[in-house]
Amino acid sequence: MPRPAAVLGQHVMPARAGTVHDVTGDAMSLADSFRVTFRGRGAHGSMPERSIDPILLAAHAVTRLQGVVSREVAPSDRAVVTVGTFHAGLKENVIPDTAEIALNVRTPTPEVRAKVSAAIHRILTAEALASGAPEPEIVRYNSFPRTHNDVELTPSVMDALRAELGAEAVTEMPPLMGSEDVGALADALGVPLVYWFLGRFEGDELEDNPANHTPQFAPVLEPTLTTGVHAALAGILHVLGR
Repeated sequence: MPRPAAVLGQHVMPARAGTVHDVTGDAMSLADSFRVTFRGRGAHGSMPERSIDPILLAAHAVTRLQGVVSREVAPSDRAVVTVGTFHAGLKENVIPDTAEIALNVRTPTPEVRAKVSAAIHRILTAEALASGAPEPEIVRYNSFPRTHNDVELTPSVMDALRAELGAEAVTEMPPLMGSEDVGALADALGVPLVYWFLGRFEGDELEDNPANHTPQFAPVLEPTLTTGVHAALAGILHVLGR
């Protein structure tokens, strides 16, 4: 069977439409998502002494988790620990049996990933113990590899994009803390990856434009679409030697 020569990809980002941005080498972080269920003991809200309150437990855990990045990760190693969901209870006068939170974690290297993961598990388990609750259920349900742009192929593909779009339209950018699953495809195939970003708003400054995955996300159709088509074709034709 024919074997792919490379994996090429592109993604919109909050930057000026008509522009392309790339990173050579490590472009995006590793990512992990965890679902955590704390099990307490429910009771009527007027009798808290008969409960093990999982909401209080989870709230302490959320606060404590903020110290992982600020106090356990070296400033030279970037990391993000975000608690994105918190679900517990159905009635204001009833202490529930369980509380559930979900975490999203971004790290730059496997070593930092292991350190942060160990700290998270330690904190969650210790907070449950401190509340007299059972050990929490911690499930990692999403995991993404580091997005690594091939250091040899990426510059030549970007030169092809500059030839197609104009030198001023293609610029280098710093690595992002965001993550993508496209790296898994390149790793599985054992081929180089080149992944770049398309501007998709009218403002020039990053802070002027809504971030991805927000309610305000609404890319302008043009020149975003045309730029993306031309960039993709230029990259593909370059890799194919045409």
